[in-house]
Amino acid sequence: MPPRLSVIIPSRNACDTLARAVGSALALPVDRFEVIVVDDGSTDGTAAWLAELAARDPRVVPLRRTADHGVAAARNAGIAVARAPLLGFLDADDVWYAEPIARRLAWHEAHPETVLSFSDYRTLLADGTLQDRYVASWPRFARFVGGRTGMLALGPAAFSLLVGENPVCTSSVLASRAAVLAAGGFDAGLRQAEDWDLWIRLSGQGAVATSTTVEVLHANRPGSLSHDVAGRVAGIRTVVARHRAQAWRRAPGAALAASCLLAQAEAECAERSGRFGRALLRSIVAAAWHPSVQTARDAARAALLATGLKKRGRRND
Repeated sequence: MPPRLSVIIPSRNACDTLARAVGSALALPVDRFEVIVVDDGSTDGTAAWLAELAARDPRVVPLRRTADHGVAAARNAGIAVARAPLLGFLDADDVWYAEPIARRLAWHEAHPETVLSFSDYRTLLADGTLQDRYVASWPRFARFVGGRTGMLALGPAAFSLLVGENPVCTSSVLASRAAVLAAGGFDAGLRQAEDWDLWIRLSGQGAVATSTTVEVLHANRPGSLSHDVAGRVAGIRTVVARHRAQAWRRAPGAALAASCLLAQAEAECAERSGRFGRALLRSIVAAAWHPSVQTARDAARAALLATGLKKRGRRND
């Protein structure tokens, strides 16, 4: 019989964390699933380790690519060979909590109209600190959840919630393979925000749901793509431009929130490169697009940085 779930793990020179990620997927207390590990041109011994593991456990499916084509292309390669109707995405430095993931798989099978679900998660910072309930840090999404628990259907609000913010941890996603293919898969032309783009497109393919249970441990590593702020700005800019017209028609508030996300990323990028005047300007724009306590704090902080530099006679451009 074909598998019920295909878990796709892209990996590039991540042998130090890959074993834990794969082990967490193999620990699922369910029958009939496969774990597709896409080795994207690793040079750290990943291929040999995977070959040995696959020889011992037929649930492991190694997929070797000879060069680094990016995480979106790697995931698409895994999707192409997946045999199950449901896909699970897990990054090579993240960990699944097996029991709640298994419960959500059963929930998907009982609600086949759901093409995408995701869960809350905790983040492991480089200094060992744990941050819980990350999804609640997104104000629009937190208002939608409103203290409720369990599996929540986003209903007609799915597009608005997903285009205005990106509360989705990719490693928490379960999705219909047919819907992902119909939506065109991940955009391999994007180095970042390619996941956000796909979630928005999937909201047009069927129902979307979220679990308020923490189901994933997500690692925030210093060398990860999330620390490439310039790349993140480029990805967010592309995604916002791609969905802007539809967002303004269907959910103007979400369009404003998405524009705020872009301005916030641009402000962070400017600050990191020492352009504090530019950072202040983009922080003010973010606060104008989407007034909140956070955007006001960001603007005040940027103003202090810019004003302090002016007083010291340093360049503020």
